[in-house]
Parts: sequence; structure tokens; C-alpha cells
Amino acid sequence: MSTMISGTTLRRVTVAGLALLVGLAACDTSKILKVNDRDRVTQATLDDPDVLDVVVNGAVGDFTTSYSGNGGDAFLSVTGVMSDELYSAGTFPTRTVTDQRIQYPMAQGNTSDGAYSGLEQARRSLHDAAVRVADANGTSNADYIQLKALEGYALVALAEGFCGAVPVSTVENGEFVYGQPMTTTETLNMAISAFDDALAGGASNLAAVGKGRALLDLGQFAAAATAVAGVPTDYNSFIYHSVSGANNPIYALQGNGRYALSDVEGINGLPFRSANDPRSPWVQDPAGGFDQTIPLYLALKYTAYTDPVVLASGVEARLIEAEAAMQASDFVTMMTRLNDLRADVNNLMDAQVPGYAAGLDCGGAACNTLAPLTDPGDAAGRRAMIFSERGFWLLLTGHRLGDLRRLVYEYGLTQDQAYPTGAYHKGGTYGSDVVFPLGFDEVNNPNFTVDMCSVASAAIN
Repeated sequence: MSTMISGTTLRRVTVAGLALLVGLAACDTSKILKVNDRDRVTQATLDDPDVLDVVVNGAVGDFTTSYSGNGGDAFLSVTGVMSDELYSAGTFPTRTVTDQRIQYPMAQGNTSDGAYSGLEQARRSLHDAAVRVADANGTSNADYIQLKALEGYALVALAEGFCGAVPVSTVENGEFVYGQPMTTTETLNMAISAFDDALAGGASNLAAVGKGRALLDLGQFAAAATAVAGVPTDYNSFIYHSVSGANNPIYALQGNGRYALSDVEGINGLPFRSANDPRSPWVQDPAGGFDQTIPLYLALKYTAYTDPVVLASGVEARLIEAEAAMQASDFVTMMTRLNDLRADVNNLMDAQVPGYAAGLDCGGAACNTLAPLTDPGDAAGRRAMIFSERGFWLLLTGHRLGDLRRLVYEYGLTQDQAYPTGAYHKGGTYGSDVVFPLGFDEVNNPNFTVDMCSVASAAIN
């Protein structure tokens, strides 16, 4: 069971029959090149109901490229390198400082800037497209439900990845209006409102899992479990990619030697390679990274530019229920949810990863089964088990940075107990940044000042 999010990007609408050349009058050749509105499509054109599909696809494309890639640094890849999933094997300074958790000041620019501006654009275009669809076809329309769900995901990504001062700007009557900075809690609640709008339009597993994710971020564990209770375990919603447009960024950035799969990165990281876990297959590229002094380990979860990324799944729903059960001291349910998933690892992974069963490799070691877990019997052990299971099941899907942040503000760990710390592989030590600064363009917002944005605080405000 799956849903599809198209990877087609339509950032500018160019419809060949909508731009009309002024007719040639007699032999007056001076008028041949005269074109009205030749550099853009007018608002009147976009308001035409006949091009509504173009508006919808453009908004979905904005989300695809910002969350999951156009071959460069999207939310998916920058959160991977900021957390313990990926490490920098290249030479770009912005990628290295993100990996090292010592990012540049906003005015200097960071590797996360494109993801930030893209998510802001996606949030706005998804919202506006949903309004258009609702006006034309009502709120029970499938496009409306999908657009509102994706709007929620864009807001969740902004809340999980960036400092707690994210403005929500708008366009009113054709004029850009700078928004007021919102706290992380406000951003998550706005996301939940978008998911609720989607769910009010009709059943949506995509929106249900998104709402559960946002509620988990808010520490509302029982409500999160309730939100996802009806999602089938075999459900998957994919973001699809293409060779010529929105490439899978993990495959692209591994293929050119920029990023590599981590293993126990910075003391606290998960053993994504050494565990020989079937949810984290990998192989070493003997050519090394773009910086050839650095070894290159390739995550085999993505092996082509076109490989899809799971945005939401029934696996995530069960993981949310397991964590909620732990919070409620229902350890039997917690263990049942985790071990039911592990018992079906091959089928669940095969449904998510193209060619998974045929190409399984964990660095040359056999890794096609998962033994059942046993209850560690104490709070610290259970917490570590839950977040390890989430880390492996949700590897390289954009969840890990939010989870490291939750370990700090929901479970009381310090940043140097949750994030990579200690000696850094390119020299020096890891810093203390735990989230991204806002994008450079936000310094133009008169409602925002740089001192509103702390990248060293994981707490939600």
C-alpha cells in the first residue's frame, strides 16, 4: 500500500499557447518580436481554472525539491550530515562546518540555506494551491487533501531542523508580506492545523502520520499514538525523483564523493555500518571520497538518481505507538510493536527500497534477519532502544535530526550526550550547534533579528 508524491518541478509555468505574439501587420517587421508579458506568466493566467493542475504540480514539486532533493543539499541530506547519519567526505567548507556542528553566521551563509528557502517557498505555494483547489473543487478533493498534508510536512521540517524563530511570510494581493518569527511550538501547531484540514477533507494516512510526528515533537505521546492508530503497517508514501529533474540527493552526493555513511560518529552515533543491520546496507567505494584521504562508505538504501524516499509509513506509525507505550509504562505493547516490525524486516524494507532483496549487502557481511529484542528493564535502556530502532528504520528519511533534538528537550540528555561529540575526523573537535540557522535571506525581514535565532539550543519554545 503506497501513495505517490511526484518529483516533477514546475517552478515557472511556461505554457506554449498562452504567450501570444502580436500579429504581424502588413509588412511591418518591427512588430515581429513584440511579445506581451514575455518574461512571466500573469496572475490572470494562473487564476484560470484550466491551469489548476499546473499550480498543484508546481506546489508539489516545490516540496519535493526542498525536502528530498534536486541532487543538491535538501532537507534530507543536510539533516543527515548534521546528525550521525552522514559525514563530510568532500572539500566544501559549508558542508564540513555543518558536519562538525560549528556553522557559519547567518550573514555568511550555510549549506542549509537552500533547504530553508525551499521549505518556506513550498509551505507558501502548497497553502495557496490548496486554497485554489478548495475554491474550485471543494475540500474533499484528493488534491486538496494532499496539498494540506504536504504543507504540514514542510512546517514540521522547518520546526525540527531550524532555530525557533521561523517567520511565516505571505503574499497578499501580489505583494510580499514579511511574517513574524514563530516559536517551534507555534510552527508545530500550525503544522497540526494543516494536517487536521487534510483529515477533515477525508481519510489520509499521509496526514495521520504527519500529525503523529508533529505531536511526538510536542511531547504529546498518547495523542500521537491515537493519530496513527489506523495507519496500516504496510503503508508507504513516497517522494519520487527523476534523472533530469529532482534527483535523489543522497545518491547524488554519495556518488560524487561528498557524503558517506557514518558509523558511531562522534562517540554517540549509531553503528550504521558495524551493526551489519539489514535496514542499513552499505558498501565501501575503494576510490575514496572527493577528498581522497577520506574513506567513502555508500549507503545502499539509495542506488539511483530516481530512487524514491519514504516520507511517511506504517513502520513510522508503529514506532510512534511503541514510544507512546514506553511513556505510558506499557512495556509489553512497546516490545510487541518493535518486534513485530523486526520479524518482518525483509518484506517491509523490500516495499520501501528498490531492488532491496536482490542487492542486500552490509559491507560483505550477511545481514538479512533481525533477532527479537528483549526489554532492557530500565528507563535509559528503553530510551536508547527506541531511538536506535527509529534510527535504523527511518535512516536517511529526514527524521534523525529531529530525534536527536528530542533526546535533549524531551528526555533530558545534554547535547554532547545525544549528538556527535569529541574529536572530528578532519581535525579539531565537534561544536555545540544542534539546529540550523535560518537562511541568509531572512536577514532582510524587518520583523527578525539574528539574536532571535540560537543554533545551540534544542529546546522548543
